[in-house]
Amino acid sequence: MSRTFVLTVLLAVAAGCGGTAQHAAAPTKPARPNPYPDDPTLVERATTPAQRAALARAAHDVDAMKSAAAATSKRSLKGTPQLRRTTALFLEHMQTSPLESLTQNRLIDHAAAAVAFACEQCFQQLEANRPIPQIAHH
Repeated sequence: MSRTFVLTVLLAVAAGCGGTAQHAAAPTKPARPNPYPDDPTLVERATTPAQRAALARAAHDVDAMKSAAAATSKRSLKGTPQLRRTTALFLEHMQTSPLESLTQNRLIDHAAAAVAFACEQCFQQLEANRPIPQIAHH
């Protein structure tokens, strides 16, 4: 057999392999974007429009906290005024949030990670506001 013929047959077979399976297994777009792609359970727990809006607002707050923390060059007890404001705003939003306690607790994990290296009191404030009693009695 000629080399060209064998190569043509191999290419034809390879082109036909899995053609329909790829279309059937194509991933679908998620119904709503996850602001925490490494933490998919947050979106799964947010089932109502109000909860999804609160989750998006919390993601915005955590992003603001990350930006404020990145603007400081060293760790301090009090952090910067901007970092304290963004932490307070996040906590205010959590207090009025329709999100259930487990989700709020997990969001506090994300917020604490954002400020831990820049502001000791911000970190402590977040830790003190965990909804542990509500989770325990759930």
